Amino acid sequence: MLIGETVCLGPVLAGDAPQLFNWCNTVALAHANGAYRPMDEGRFKAWLTDFANDPTRVLFALRDRADLRLMGYLQLTDIQPAARVAELGVLIGDPADQGRGFGQEAVALAVGFCWRDLNLQRLTLRVIGDNPRAIRAYAKAGFEVEGVMRRAAYVDGAHRDITIMGLLREDTADGR
Repeated sequence: MLIGETVCLGPVLAGDAPQLFNWCNTVALAHANGAYRPMDEGRFKAWLTDFANDPTRVLFALRDRADLRLMGYLQLTDIQPAARVAELGVLIGDPADQGRGFGQEAVALAVGFCWRDLNLQRLTLRVIGDNPRAIRAYAKAGFEVEGVMRRAAYVDGAHRDITIMGLLREDTADGR
């Protein structure tokens, strides 16, 4: 388990499935990451199983350090060992937990994991739509805006831009 001051990242447990399933089917949360599509139980189970069996992806449960309550998840996708790159995404499920720095701390833990355990040299992420709070949080973790793909997503009845952000290992304090 990766342990920070207020959050920790660890494995998804069987008891986490109902909450994760609920978050996958919450329209507002889906819109933060793309178009909403309801996920049935079969697709949800396949999604979890695929993470467990795919070496190009890692799924962490994001928990409150004090009581180990599930707060969200962090995923690493498209891990390419030869290029030493991956894409990062984070979701904080409960609106009461959003905007309190938990995601930012989880990202910092994940960055250390990527450099230390996966030997990566670059992380990328995408922010959909006008989400200055997310962009600021990722910037505090060291990510830089690398570009904007104009009107590249269709979410909630409107075309939205996608902001691409990146972080290089050499640009971090522990980037040995």
